Amino acid sequence: MIATPIGNLSDLSARAIESLRAVDEIWCEDTRHTQALLSALGIKGKLLRRVDQHIASDELGALLEGVRARSLWVGVVTDAGTPGLSDPGARLMEQLGKFPEIQSEPVPGPSALSALVSIGGFSGSSLYFHGFFPRERSEALELLTSLKDSVISPNWVFFESPHRIRDAWGVLAEWCRAAGEEPGFVFAKELTKVHERVLRGRGVDFLKGLQEQELDERGEWAFALLFSKESLNKKQPAPEWEPALECLLQAGISPKSASLIVMERFSIAKNLAYKRALELQKK
Repeated sequence: MIATPIGNLSDLSARAIESLRAVDEIWCEDTRHTQALLSALGIKGKLLRRVDQHIASDELGALLEGVRARSLWVGVVTDAGTPGLSDPGARLMEQLGKFPEIQSEPVPGPSALSALVSIGGFSGSSLYFHGFFPRERSEALELLTSLKDSVISPNWVFFESPHRIRDAWGVLAEWCRAAGEEPGFVFAKELTKVHERVLRGRGVDFLKGLQEQELDERGEWAFALLFSKESLNKKQPAPEWEPALECLLQAGISPKSASLIVMERFSIAKNLAYKRALELQKK
């Protein structure tokens, strides 16, 4: 599992280059992208196989069976960064459990996650990494609330694509207003590249400012929400929408209808409101 640059070719380790030269074949997400990397390194004649998120499980199993039968030495790369971290390499390693004869070896190196951590100013010694921020607004709101309730870590890290980052800012602002939270934020785009940019701020006003400014969103994003330990550990009062939900239920409105009204009025996840409505109804 060979880590490749996330933007700056100089970050590729000597061991990674040696491994790319030595392996029998290379499995990658995009053969054109990987061929460009090999050409830049002067590596020729390598057999490249496309092994991405669309490959069927039986096809992946057949490839691994070929590795076992022929004693192949295979290099696995992602388009950028460390294989297995929010990319198809994770599926490959899951399947590898069925082939105990095949040994796995990490060739560590660049990663947007570790790059963000190094400049993030995280508190404590833990973090929660989710991968890509949920696409659906309701799913994102529910995830953020569950993370806050679980007190799993004061540092939450996500990836996001350029065409969805503005939507993510809007969802984060909605959640902060509803939850009464003002976390710190670190947003980083195009880490290690020429147009690298790191944006820092706190709370809803910062997010609102990001949405209003003419910012070039192009390039992959990594971002973090940063909380103090005190804010995570403090006993939380009932959310502002709960009294409204309770009044609707007392007025005879069904839990489903009441949760929809509260969801639209207070910008919270439907599942969260419905779950609480059922709990209140039982009381």
